[in-house]
Amino acid sequence: MSALKQDAGPDVHRLLRQLQAREAELALIHRIAGVGGVEVDLRDGFQNRRSPEYLKIHGLPPTATNESHQDWVARIHPADRTRAEGQFLEALAGRASDYSAEYRIVRPSDGQTRWVRVAAQIDRDATGRPLRLIGAHFDVTDAKFAEQALRESEERFRTIANSAPIPMWVTKLDGERSFVNQAYTEFFELTYEEALRFDWRSRVHPEDAARILKAEQLRTLVPANPVLSRNRFAIEIRILRAGTDWRWIKAVSQPRYDERGQHVGFIGVAHDITSEKQAEIELRASEERFRLMLDSAPVMIWMSDSDGRCVHLNQMLREFWDVSDQEAQGFDWSNTLHPEDRPNVVGRVSLALEERSGFALKARYLAASGHYRILDTSAHPRFSASGEFVGMIGANVDVTERDEAERARELLVDELNHRVKNTLAIVQAIAHQTFRNNADPVEARHAFEGRLIALGRAHDLLTKSNWENASLADLTEATLDARGVNADRISLDGPRVLLTPKQAVSIAMALHELRTNATKYGALSNEAGLVRVEWNWTSDARPQLRIVWRESGGPAVSRPTRRGFGSTLLERTLAHDLDGEVSVQFDPGGLLCRIAVPLDGSQDSNANANSDRR
Repeated sequence: MSALKQDAGPDVHRLLRQLQAREAELALIHRIAGVGGVEVDLRDGFQNRRSPEYLKIHGLPPTATNESHQDWVARIHPADRTRAEGQFLEALAGRASDYSAEYRIVRPSDGQTRWVRVAAQIDRDATGRPLRLIGAHFDVTDAKFAEQALRESEERFRTIANSAPIPMWVTKLDGERSFVNQAYTEFFELTYEEALRFDWRSRVHPEDAARILKAEQLRTLVPANPVLSRNRFAIEIRILRAGTDWRWIKAVSQPRYDERGQHVGFIGVAHDITSEKQAEIELRASEERFRLMLDSAPVMIWMSDSDGRCVHLNQMLREFWDVSDQEAQGFDWSNTLHPEDRPNVVGRVSLALEERSGFALKARYLAASGHYRILDTSAHPRFSASGEFVGMIGANVDVTERDEAERARELLVDELNHRVKNTLAIVQAIAHQTFRNNADPVEARHAFEGRLIALGRAHDLLTKSNWENASLADLTEATLDARGVNADRISLDGPRVLLTPKQAVSIAMALHELRTNATKYGALSNEAGLVRVEWNWTSDARPQLRIVWRESGGPAVSRPTRRGFGSTLLERTLAHDLDGEVSVQFDPGGLLCRIAVPLDGSQDSNANANSDRR
């Protein structure tokens, strides 16, 4: 035995030295890691050994190597004391070998409150009675503060998010939602739990669904380096809110990264842009209405930019210059100006652009037809909502015919003056002949009035046609009252013939005299007489209008013993004024008068006219 002890002595010492070295290493590791070791012998009271790190964590002096259970309980924060002690005693009374706890202590050394986390192993005998507890204490105050700060941050985030008037959400990497705010739940009319599970894609308008990327598609677009991630994914879609309430939503999401820089999901917001979209739709509709209005306008409308370049021409103006809608952009209208008008127009427009003022001018422009047309232009400056000058808007009116009509009016006034003088001369001649050759004043007055009325009817017909011409049929009907009291006794037959003003006046006077003569002495002086008026024209080299007045059924006719005004008008004045021929035959059966009047080239259109039989 002595020899054995001698043999085992060096080994024991070596093992002891190794054990001491391991304990020293373990103590060093505890010191470096800040782990407070504790060993409690539970077989006889509460005998314990505590490492220096334990004493430091608990704010105890180095001499406090042993303490009672009551000392440990007294050091626990009052708010955690009952819970922590009960948890410890419950672990000892149980059968489990593991014990862990977290509680606050108040350190005696400085009075600070510190969070402690305990992880321990309980050794038991065969009956489950606790024998020893070996554990480690960790100061987790900083971690607890960080957790608290995180909770407070998350609470602030939730408070802010739930106060936001727009839907917000947070997703995991697989697209599952981990948070939605109150506006999100209210938008879809769901509870919070329902909103987390809700597949919002089911509410997307069918026309927009194909544009939505799936979660795995979005992940492929996210860069691995969060520093380089500036990606914001935005989409505008229609979502059914409730019932039939479709809302336009602009959804914007951005990748989320954890503290290690790993992509863990997305955070997003949704803006209800229904009003903006409606405004865009209304703006497009307004622009379309404006374009339709411009294209339907009976005037030529254009718009230019601030440099005077064309930005829009309406349909009438595009057709005027024969340019397409695309060609209208930047079209150089100045190239169509008449050379004589170009310097003045370009100068006026340039000055207006410089002064940002309106202008009005009239000039000749070359149309697509190859002819110059006179356009009357009125333009006004355009300004943006901020007051910035953006160009001009103007209208061109083709006044070619109006200017020509104005010149014609001036000529007409001159012609009217001439005709008034001629009319006065005719009236003077009628008065002279009527009152000179008629001894009976009453008869002379009636004859004078009748001749003036015939002259007035001729003027009425000419006035209706702007003194350009008068229909022979209308003139004859009005002069002879062929549709009135003489409807059954006077018949008219002939093609459509247009008379010049001079011809109309002379022929009206002639017809009036023939009617007056027939009423006094001829076919219209009894109840059975008839008058037939026929006319036609020849189509030879020198076309003539031929009028035949034929009476029948009246008293026997004989040649008069003296020449009256009517005879003078028919045989002299009428023939002289119209450069025509007049013949009067006093046949016993009825008066026959033939009038032949030259026709000018304007009567060619009469060749295809229908006959005027009245």
